[in-house]
Amino acid sequence: MKILYVVLLVAIFTGSVIGGNIDYLTNRSVNYFRNFARNVAIEGADLVSYNPAGLVFLEEGFHISFGNEFLLKDYSIDAVPFWDTTSVETYRSTEPTLFYPDFYAVFRTGDWAVFGAFTVPAGGGTLDYKDGIYAMSLIETGLEQMMHPGTICFAIMDSGYIKASSRYLAGTAGASYEVNDVISLSLAGRYTTAKKTYDGQGDFTVTWIDTTTHQSQVSRTLDVEKTASGFNGIISVNAVPVENLNIALKYETRTNLEFETSVTENSWAAFGLPDSSFTDGYKQRRDLPAIISGGISYRFSPEFLLSTTFNYYMVEDAAEDSLDGLDDDYKNGLDIGIGIDYQFTPRLLGGLAYLRSDLGGSEDTYSDFEYNLDCHCIGGGLRYAVTENMALTLAGGHNIYDEGKGTDTFEDCTYNKSLWYFGLGAEISFR
Repeated sequence: MKILYVVLLVAIFTGSVIGGNIDYLTNRSVNYFRNFARNVAIEGADLVSYNPAGLVFLEEGFHISFGNEFLLKDYSIDAVPFWDTTSVETYRSTEPTLFYPDFYAVFRTGDWAVFGAFTVPAGGGTLDYKDGIYAMSLIETGLEQMMHPGTICFAIMDSGYIKASSRYLAGTAGASYEVNDVISLSLAGRYTTAKKTYDGQGDFTVTWIDTTTHQSQVSRTLDVEKTASGFNGIISVNAVPVENLNIALKYETRTNLEFETSVTENSWAAFGLPDSSFTDGYKQRRDLPAIISGGISYRFSPEFLLSTTFNYYMVEDAAEDSLDGLDDDYKNGLDIGIGIDYQFTPRLLGGLAYLRSDLGGSEDTYSDFEYNLDCHCIGGGLRYAVTENMALTLAGGHNIYDEGKGTDTFEDCTYNKSLWYFGLGAEISFR
């Protein structure tokens, strides 16, 4: 039963690559690396992603911001194999993400600010396990037993790989309005397109246990693509109840995404295997959750600003309606953090921040295909005003992940991640 259960896991092989929560990403500008508490900031065109109601604090004129991030990822799976319980097999992906862009444009006039953005709200690049993953041997074993009922066999992968990518692209547009000296509001919409690809190959030796033990060689290939698109709304409010104190709150509705599968080749889909998400034309929901986010900041002096931030991800509601695309064992997620800005000179602004991210996963959600681990995030950087109308930002950081242990089928697997990141961004104003 343990092995047969593995076959069904093919139906939910939709693993995220890197996420602020499950699939969702909060690193949508280089300024975010400089200070994670962007949810309550009131400077920079990238507030479109973090505090759009705060855009009314920009100087009048046209503002653009753009940048690129570099993500250095190290994902590993340590598995005690069923064919040799005295050893440990390690499977690793170190594929970096070298192109992770963002672009923002804001026009501020009178009490209004209108804006647009191009961002990557979820996904995060590619995982490339050059030696495959442990689950490939488990799946092949389960498939062989399902295709040959009444027999006992096991499959060991001699060579192979699995490569999976996940990239979401989004366009955002909206407007902000300054109601009075205390309150400003914003309303926006975001259209997201998503694409996931899976490319894999495995060569297996299948050993049959019967009156005369014998072996056979099997080769499998996978080449599959999944695509989806959806729309969500964003409501934001910013309040300045007293001088130097700022409060921001934002709500993003859920993005409904129904992925449709296009199969070039899937030689695992042999006769007798139940329909899976790797069947051509298969439709599967995996929504981005609704999010409540915000923060509070206080400026203690002209040089020193202290900010707090949070993101609350309504993953349970998304999982309930995502059918087989999102594990029901996920709980709602939470990011909570603190950051400081310090103005060293009129031209040089520094930032430093800490964030704790609880993704809502557990041993019941960890598998070779998806292990969203909780983490501690440390970031910082510098923003330098080259001229009155142009500034450059260099920032980066490191995520320290908790170790994860699987259960049931993956009870002999240990999961780890390491992530370093940095980026370079520019802001230009036309007043």
